[in-house]
Amino acid sequence: MLILTEKPSVAQSFGAALSIPYNKSLGYYAGDDIEITNCIGHLYELAKPEEYDEQYKSWAFELLPIIPEEYLYKKNEDTIKQISKVTKLLQKHKNDKIIIATDADREGEVIARIVFQQAGLKDISNCYRFWVSEALTPEVINKGLKTVTPWSNYNELAKKGFARQHADWLVGMNLTPYETLLAGHKITLPVGRVQTAILAAIAQRNNEVKNFVPEPYYQCVAKLSDSQGNKIEALLINPENKKLFFPQLNYYINSAHTYSETDKTITFQTEVKRKSLNPPTLLSLTELQKLAAKQYDYSSSKTLELAQSLYEKHKCLSYPRTPSSVLGDDDVELFKEKYELLKGKYEISKYCNVELISVDNKHIFNSKKLDSHHALIPLDFIPEDATQAEKNIYSLVIQRFFMSCMDKCIFDEKTMLIKNGEYTYKTTVKSIVEPGWKNAESKLESEGTNKDDDDKIQFFDENHCYLKNTEIVKKMTTPKKEFTETSLLAFMENPTMENTDEKLVGLGTPATRGNILSKLEEYSYVVKNQKKYYATEKAFFLLKLLFKNPLTAKIASISQTTQWEKQLESSPEEFEEYIEKFICDCVKTHPEVENYEKEGIGKCPLCGSKVIEGKKSYFCEKLTKEPKCSFIIYKNSFSTLISKKDVQLMCEGKVTGAKSLTSKTGKTYQAKLKYNIETMKIEQVFVNKFKR
Repeated sequence: MLILTEKPSVAQSFGAALSIPYNKSLGYYAGDDIEITNCIGHLYELAKPEEYDEQYKSWAFELLPIIPEEYLYKKNEDTIKQISKVTKLLQKHKNDKIIIATDADREGEVIARIVFQQAGLKDISNCYRFWVSEALTPEVINKGLKTVTPWSNYNELAKKGFARQHADWLVGMNLTPYETLLAGHKITLPVGRVQTAILAAIAQRNNEVKNFVPEPYYQCVAKLSDSQGNKIEALLINPENKKLFFPQLNYYINSAHTYSETDKTITFQTEVKRKSLNPPTLLSLTELQKLAAKQYDYSSSKTLELAQSLYEKHKCLSYPRTPSSVLGDDDVELFKEKYELLKGKYEISKYCNVELISVDNKHIFNSKKLDSHHALIPLDFIPEDATQAEKNIYSLVIQRFFMSCMDKCIFDEKTMLIKNGEYTYKTTVKSIVEPGWKNAESKLESEGTNKDDDDKIQFFDENHCYLKNTEIVKKMTTPKKEFTETSLLAFMENPTMENTDEKLVGLGTPATRGNILSKLEEYSYVVKNQKKYYATEKAFFLLKLLFKNPLTAKIASISQTTQWEKQLESSPEEFEEYIEKFICDCVKTHPEVENYEKEGIGKCPLCGSKVIEGKKSYFCEKLTKEPKCSFIIYKNSFSTLISKKDVQLMCEGKVTGAKSLTSKTGKTYQAKLKYNIETMKIEQVFVNKFKR
């Protein structure tokens, strides 16, 4: 029998579980009846156009579209020796039982299928799929080997994987040269089937914020106190049933305020609704990435890497690349087992209700919502020698694990209408009846490990209260917030903001979303500043070119990309055919070439030439021309990001706004920055001393 894994570490786990030693001379695990080898991740990759035909080495409109009749794969140069070993073993065991134990997801499925294709094996009737979500302990491996299923059961998953891979190749290998040629071939403009739509969403949000014009509005706020000193505020109801008061209704607000100054008599009309709030769900990978970004400022890629280490190395976490936030109906005993194992070490477990660990609790166990793998759960204690970052990720999973089986929070939602003469104020107050899981949340907040401000509960006794005063408050309307890692992940998971009990079709997969964001940074399409994403000049230029053609504009459309993702799930063959036709139609038209010229940020303070933005710095356009100029400012200076606005100010001889900087000893302090033309360096203008 042959067992094929994806990574060397997984092959090692199988070897240990089956007591099969590693044979150094052979380069794989070899027993009497079982041999184990691995794919070192990826043994093959899709060939580039020039590897089909040398004419594609040069980009030209007349060579597009590039649509392979059959997709070719080339050997990964770093894995040549391993390819040889794997191929020989597959040939050797082609008539024996073969267990496919690559990662249990779409990508892992494609990796194994490609290896089989390249080894010349077509008959998979003797092949079986090993598919588990638990950490690969000896017990799990031995149990999983007893429940393998025919590999042919996963043919549909393989079709989706290949369709996705081919579609991404078609878009990248055709639209990247197409848009680059339209830019006069002066800059490479990578285009991706999902990444470009995400980029467009970021750019659109940037424009919405930039072009937003604040409008003044007013609120008349009634401030009330009860006999226990609890305070609430109520807002004057707009007589036109609108949410805000704009200047044309100032007379009404002023009249209400004046009346309250002379008569503070109030009457209450209260409507009480008994409501419940479910505890937080178990974590999917995307939810874990959002939490880690919010609490620890970890990138999506870093969180996945840490979760993968907890799964593979420490074996204390279930399979991390999961889109699910539930377990299956058959996983009740698994949950109970891990609960009993771990409860003694974690104090928040005292708030759990073990009766909720039941198949009837669809908040935890719901096969209808299960997608590929169950939610993230802890499988064992985390080792003491784990890194602090690994412990942080593990703690997030532990908290959610225990909180998922706590009682609902029961509360009364009181909608209060407060009459003061002819004027009515409104507020809503939530009063806890049974705290349930909120007890645990309060404890976590007191420990500083949970800072979620959602669903705060207030206490107020409307039967013993009085009106202190009213206040007219002027406010300004605000734009939407710029995207952060957390909000982008939420957007990618549910781009249409659907509220549905059905499985959502998002953009990308839990395992690829972090990589998409990393690619956008790598291509200099976005920069991050204070956790917020901003599209660059290069990104806006690409989008400008795409929107010139109604067809290529679709690649930047969130709704179109979402439809493609749905089509990929429902009919991979039709999806691939559609993308082929789409690419052919896109490259038929050749809009006028628009040469890419970097916009100047300002005048160089040394020579007066144009200062332009690069990937890692801002520099004079004569930095590499004769006569050369030495002006350059690196984007990351003094442990902070230097913005275009900062450079503009420094080029004009001015100082920047105050920035939060970090010293070599780790202390934070405030300083402004200026450019010294004599030393040709940035200098600090101190604002205050170190924070204690």
